[in-house]
Amino acid sequence: MTAAKPTPTRFRETVRALILAPDPAVLLIHMVFPDRDIWCTPGGGVAPGESHQAALLRELHEEVGRADFDIGPHIWVREGTFNWRGESIAEREYFYLVRTDRFVADSSGNPVAHEREAMAELKWWAVSDLPKRSRLFAPMRLGMLVADLLRDGTPPRPINTGF
Repeated sequence: MTAAKPTPTRFRETVRALILAPDPAVLLIHMVFPDRDIWCTPGGGVAPGESHQAALLRELHEEVGRADFDIGPHIWVREGTFNWRGESIAEREYFYLVRTDRFVADSSGNPVAHEREAMAELKWWAVSDLPKRSRLFAPMRLGMLVADLLRDGTPPRPINTGF
């Protein structure tokens, strides 16, 4: 008999940036948690009354040390449920394209202690080095999604990435 998944106790809306350099490479964060580690795009929660753009610029300042980006189009959406610090959370993520030259990312100014502790490293990944599909990345199909974006251009409406 399979155990039932816990009912989420809250909903979390988040914004994320696919930061894409021309060579092409993407900036990812290596997050390390007690039960797993994962590479993901920078971003985080949207505060009540905060616009997606304002939330994303705030999160980028916290996580990569810069907030002077031009936020591009909404390209992907991802929904799922995860456990965080003993709580089951339903989350919807909105991904926006940010094009920039490579820069040295610095998360040392992040005011959120548990985020700083979980962030193991910031790294530019050559798109050719991203696996097409891997549980070590969020979304799992990140490599395929980025390759499709480079080949096909910005989608006419956001693509559901799957989890």
